[in-house]
Amino acid sequence: MTVHYTACGLKYVYLRNGYILRRGGGIGVRHPDSLHEAIAVGIITRSRPLRGQEVRFLRAALDLSQARLARALQTTRVTVARWEGASGEPIPGIADTALRLFYAAKRNKYKLARQVCRLLGELGARAGSVALEDRLVLRETPHGWELDSELDRVA
Repeated sequence: MTVHYTACGLKYVYLRNGYILRRGGGIGVRHPDSLHEAIAVGIITRSRPLRGQEVRFLRAALDLSQARLARALQTTRVTVARWEGASGEPIPGIADTALRLFYAAKRNKYKLARQVCRLLGELGARAGSVALEDRLVLRETPHGWELDSELDRVA
């Protein structure tokens, strides 16, 4: 059974396993830090522009205030707040690129940073023709949380 996971603040995250159903509703998640790391990797490697809800998620994952993220992206705190407030709207391209790479570098994921660079190059070449994915599905494995590439199994 796949369960919709909304506690992360994103509207499109689903879990294949690694959770428990609580009496009275809601779910509990095993290894939430690992899950949120996997969600962040899923976000920065997706073939779609980053949106405000993802900016908020990545900022929280990096443990940054809006002001500190604004400094890192060479913008203002008001701009970051505006992006986050328009949760479904894409952020400007240069900020999108910078935030993806900033997250990958900050997490010491150099292989991931290379993958993101390659993805960004492909996105630039296919601007306007990218099919938007509706869901990010994750599963818990013995090695931690991972993206589930079998999206066609989602009901």
